[in-house]
Amino acid sequence: MKHAYHEELFSRFDQNISWKKQIESLSGFLGKACWLIFPHLIEDYLRPQKNIYFQKNTPSNLISLINSLLEKTKRTSRIQKEKEESGKLLYCIPIHRGEQIYAYVILYNVKEIISAKLLQLINEFSCVTIENAQKELEISKLYESIRPKTIALSTVHTIGRIISSTLELDELLPRIARLSLQVMRARRCCIMLVDKYKRNLIPYALVDVKNKNAKQDVLKMGHGVPGKVVKSGNAIFLPKNICVPLVAEENTIGAISIFHRLDKKPFGIFDKEILMTLSEQAVIAIKNAQLYDEQEKLTLNSIKALASILSSGVADNYGRSNLFINITMSIGMELKLRSEQMRMLYYASLLHNVSQMGLPDKILKKSTKLTGKDYKIIQEQHLKGAQLIQPIGGRLKAVLPIIIHHHERYDGKGYPSGLKSAAIPLGARIISIADAFEAMLSKRPYRRKMTISQAVSEIVNQSGEQFDPVIVDAFIRVIKRYKNKIFKAKQVWLWKKF
Repeated sequence: MKHAYHEELFSRFDQNISWKKQIESLSGFLGKACWLIFPHLIEDYLRPQKNIYFQKNTPSNLISLINSLLEKTKRTSRIQKEKEESGKLLYCIPIHRGEQIYAYVILYNVKEIISAKLLQLINEFSCVTIENAQKELEISKLYESIRPKTIALSTVHTIGRIISSTLELDELLPRIARLSLQVMRARRCCIMLVDKYKRNLIPYALVDVKNKNAKQDVLKMGHGVPGKVVKSGNAIFLPKNICVPLVAEENTIGAISIFHRLDKKPFGIFDKEILMTLSEQAVIAIKNAQLYDEQEKLTLNSIKALASILSSGVADNYGRSNLFINITMSIGMELKLRSEQMRMLYYASLLHNVSQMGLPDKILKKSTKLTGKDYKIIQEQHLKGAQLIQPIGGRLKAVLPIIIHHHERYDGKGYPSGLKSAAIPLGARIISIADAFEAMLSKRPYRRKMTISQAVSEIVNQSGEQFDPVIVDAFIRVIKRYKNKIFKAKQVWLWKKF
């Protein structure tokens, strides 16, 4: 360790800008004098002769003389001078830190005697330079020892922000993977979780900064590096790969793997410590997301049961359908809604016709066009139906405005509040188009059903009046892109996690 320390110290000394400028400045006084540095503990750059180490570029005809000069300087700890056969002078100047001599500066090919003051100046400047180099090295070493702890603390804080930003596992794990690459300065990260049968490892997140199409196969327990890590519960540490287990309450739930440092250096022990810290925090985030997912499934099942009960009295042609849900969700995806918005949109699509519960059969099954009095009854019942789910609160609190206002019109002529354009909740504007489109494709007692082309044309004609033009455009793109899937699906074909 001492040998390596001196080697690094004199590497910094030799590359020091102040030292190079000193040599350049003194050249005006010393002419074409040559400089050699002899760090007496560095063997890699020197060759032995009589127990004194010489730089490889030391002139062979001067080695004996320099050897004698070095021995005198080492013995006296003072500047020594010798004369070459050619009459030129050699000087040996010791570099001190306290009482310890760190190295020797040799000046040869000197034509004239160097004054004592100039020699002292060279000596003092050399000592200051080595002192600065040593301070830089110590600061660098301190930084290297502190850096993993700093990164670990920063990682804990960052994952804390990630946890608070999303509880969606499909969003959470890629974010953790990207954070891992940033922290580890690596190329590839893969996060795998154990399946519910505890037989396989499923890749949930894979980020490769140099290959966006990279894939990871499902692994059996005990197979591959991640499989071995999960089975044993112990990290595997390799020069180009670190894999650590994700452990929750003594149960290994998965593994996180990091591959290839971007600087192509091997991973070090500090990298392993940082990844272990990151994995501990990632487990907390994963468990929170899994608990949230379980809660969402319970919420969804409750909403489906509620929707089934509340719509049980609604005539078949007026109930929710897979076509309606598929169109609604397709528009939401086309508009790039966030996952939480998509979820609320899905819940609203399940419950949007709850307001029709309690409508008299004479209106639902009326064979002639509805009268103004009929519409008034429908509008009153709309609010009454929406009030049925209002006491439930919780997640449905965000769904209620979508259900209440999906009969508003973009031009402000709808009901129940006469809201206009952007004042209408976004989810309500989406559902209004899907609801109208499905209604036009359905047979009513007082009219025939339209063709798909006729219904689409009618939606386009009402753009800017009944419907939001931006959402109409998204609807058109959805119909063109997903037509076969939407109309042939026997179930909700997209966003099955909802």
